[in-house]
Amino acid sequence: MYDFESIVDRVKTGAIKHDMAPEPVKSAGFIPLTIADMEFKTAPAVQAAVMKAAEHGVYGYTYADDAYFSAVRAWMERRHNYSPEQESMFNTAGVVTALGMAVRAFTAEGDGVVIQPPVYPPFRFAVRNNGRTLLENPLVLKDGHYEMDFSGFETLCKEKAPKLLILCSPHNPVGRVWTAQELARLGEICVKYGVFVIADEIHADIVHHGGKHTVFATIDGMAEHCAVCTAVSKTFNLAGLSCSNIFIADKKRQEAFQKVFMRESSEIIPYFARAATIAAYNEGEAWLSQFSAMVGRNFDVLDAFLKERLPMLKLIEAQGTYLAWVDMRSLALSDEALEKLMLEKAFLALDEGYIFGTGGSGFERINLALPQVELERALLRMEQAVRGMIS
Repeated sequence: MYDFESIVDRVKTGAIKHDMAPEPVKSAGFIPLTIADMEFKTAPAVQAAVMKAAEHGVYGYTYADDAYFSAVRAWMERRHNYSPEQESMFNTAGVVTALGMAVRAFTAEGDGVVIQPPVYPPFRFAVRNNGRTLLENPLVLKDGHYEMDFSGFETLCKEKAPKLLILCSPHNPVGRVWTAQELARLGEICVKYGVFVIADEIHADIVHHGGKHTVFATIDGMAEHCAVCTAVSKTFNLAGLSCSNIFIADKKRQEAFQKVFMRESSEIIPYFARAATIAAYNEGEAWLSQFSAMVGRNFDVLDAFLKERLPMLKLIEAQGTYLAWVDMRSLALSDEALEKLMLEKAFLALDEGYIFGTGGSGFERINLALPQVELERALLRMEQAVRGMIS
């Protein structure tokens, strides 16, 4: 059994979530619910590998060697039935970095790029900050979960001729793990209209409540029509090591990405990222299994609490990520008022729904990768604040 109950003190470690938290929530006894990293130590095998690497004493230039790629490929084959070739892999300093590089590699200024909001804010930034035209194909909330609007996407393709779709799979923040059938239908439209897909699959390994992730490149006919963005970071709480694995099967797309890559990056990866990735993918599966089960239980705790004690708030059905998406629109508050309620009455810093763009107003994203006792403390504060407002 691994430890997902102890509270790890991250104060004064430079942790954004902790050390940059608003003062009101710090003074009330901070409960970490925002930025998508975990409140748990990584898998023991990973920690041991990093410590062993540290003992070596020379932290020089490092690359993704055969041992690194073999660990990555074996994990992808074992977990996702995906067998990328070594020449298709690019290593970048995070998936967000790769998104910007892909936009510059595969589109020209003014070209349309589609996102599916409410969605991770850097998707929007990657488009606008590079002078491309942002096109939106909003998700549809139906019967407590989100679906893609396929007809709306096809209309957008017909009328605006986008060059690129940035797909979030599993989806952050709404928690959907898209089915193979949904991805195949999306892919058919993309092939029909010449839309290349950048599939951000950074949360691929964190599934629960029956979710089964499908790598977009494994959908029939899609391998040459996409780039798959992966990382060890979300899976094993290694975001600070800044190392992601991007797979591009199509040779011409590889060449286009390589040009941008060589201008803006290098083949060097962080020294400790090599050791951590190899250990995580070779020895971390049991830890991940228990972590995913724990996250599933936290979702159940949140869902039961809301249904019993705050029925006006609704947890959106999720099968992936450790990020809960809660519908608070029944409170009829503006974005500013909802944020103020959480900060000043509940003393909770949350990821406000409006930052995720269209369809996000009135929602809150809550990070559930923390000990259950901390989640329960947060829910009691939330209950007191909401009931105080409506009484």
